[in-house]
Amino acid sequence: MTNPPTQAAPTTDRPSAVERPRTVTEAASLLRESSGSVLLRGGATKLDWGGPVESPGMVLDTTELIGVLTHNPADMTASVRAGTPLTRLQAHLADSEQWLALDPPTAGRGATVGGLLAAGDSGPSRLRYGGLRDLVIGATLVLADGQVARSGGHVIKNVAGYDLAKLVYGSLGTLALVAEVVVRLHPLPRDRRTLIGPADPGQATAAALAIAVSPLEPAALEWVSDPHTLGRSGRLLVRVDGSASHADQAADRMSQLLAAHGIRTQTHAHGDESSQRVWDEQAAAVLGDPEANSAGSSATGHETVVRVCGLPSDFTALATQVSQLADDARMGLEVASSLGLGIHTMRLIGPDLSGHARLLTATRDLALGQGASVLTRSRPDGLDALVDPLGPAPGYAPMLARIKAQFDPDHRLAPGRLAPWA
Repeated sequence: MTNPPTQAAPTTDRPSAVERPRTVTEAASLLRESSGSVLLRGGATKLDWGGPVESPGMVLDTTELIGVLTHNPADMTASVRAGTPLTRLQAHLADSEQWLALDPPTAGRGATVGGLLAAGDSGPSRLRYGGLRDLVIGATLVLADGQVARSGGHVIKNVAGYDLAKLVYGSLGTLALVAEVVVRLHPLPRDRRTLIGPADPGQATAAALAIAVSPLEPAALEWVSDPHTLGRSGRLLVRVDGSASHADQAADRMSQLLAAHGIRTQTHAHGDESSQRVWDEQAAAVLGDPEANSAGSSATGHETVVRVCGLPSDFTALATQVSQLADDARMGLEVASSLGLGIHTMRLIGPDLSGHARLLTATRDLALGQGASVLTRSRPDGLDALVDPLGPAPGYAPMLARIKAQFDPDHRLAPGRLAPWA
């Protein structure tokens, strides 16, 4: 397996010491015997999520903290060191016709199991199986002072201790190092079908709501805008899986439901060229262009990538209004939405930093007005000087600050990532 390209670490005033522990004990010793700020790094696929980390004195890299520790196919559980790339874990599990039911687009760039938990990253299959927080049944964490904390176990019904995995889910490396995780597994689907059909945001939202109240249970439900349409038109992607006969029947029923909402679809078997291409395009739409913000990128556009999490029913209004804002600002806009989950990725495209700042602020205001949450992901250099990457503090910010104070009272881990919230 070739090593994926990694993103550069945040710029620092001085070189950071990079440490690569191979065991939990080594990681604990490094944190216990050191002082100063620490950046926790796995596959380096999400270093730009949230606020910028301020000059870490040490980078604790988990790429040597790898390997499957146990795999019990009969119980459908496995334990794994957190620096293990998801693709490596899935390859191991496939020999037993099992998988960790997680398919984030960042997996292809080297995302690790621990990094995915810390970032709260998921993929289209979250609609059926839940996110990683729902699949983890045990976790080992190393706190900022070197203490090791464990919760859960290797049995799905084990409820011992606090559910630390859910606490660190989405914490972006600000609370503790995720060192090991125990996960529940699922059988690999025997067959899959993908339905593809043109739909605008209104049609896609109506169809998603109809599917939600129907007996149909798709494995994934995604919408991706067509290029250069500012999110006004796109394609609906629906994946169903199971046995071959079930997949065929489910696809037929899904096709009829979508046709009733004006969406004419074509059904493709798993692995055929059209099916593979459309899911690759969906992943690319969520990830954005990795070269857009690099030095020497084209004048047609840097990218600011924003993730909005709200109610699925609000997507039509959000997409329509952001499209108009982008048009008014003469900016480009690409949208990818996990419709059934209410998780939307918006890529704001343009050469002018001030345009990015205005459109980001307006998009965030719209989303917050709907009661949604907003996370700024990748953005051009210099944008943080024009607009706060985190935005207004949510109502739960005081709780975040209290949790941070309990887990990391000296604010060693990823200082700045959640500033000034916590």
